[in-house]
Amino acid sequence: MNYIIGAFKPACNISITFGDGKSRKQVPLKKENGQTVMVPLFQSQENIAGKISVEPVSGKKVEHNGIKVELLGQIEMYFDRGNFYDFTSLGEYFIHYASGNRREIYSLAG
Repeated sequence: MNYIIGAFKPACNISITFGDGKSRKQVPLKKENGQTVMVPLFQSQENIAGKISVEPVSGKKVEHNGIKVELLGQIEMYFDRGNFYDFTSLGEYFIHYASGNRREIYSLAG
């Protein structure tokens, strides 16, 4: 019966760390479910660098068709203060296909 409970857990843990993560300014972002999370703030001309780690849960094999990182932004119009508009600024594929059961780390360089 325990195998049924484990079937709905994620096959891997994915984490993104930024090179200047400790000193980067954090701002609150309200998610669709109403929760607020702190996210890093980047300005328009800043370089973004860091690492993406894909670590399979022990005993599981991970296959994927690629890793794509998208930077999502919000903009506040001068004439419409208080209302933010979401947009996709950049999307980039880092790797197109991978398979395995060990931890993989990919560089994110701006």
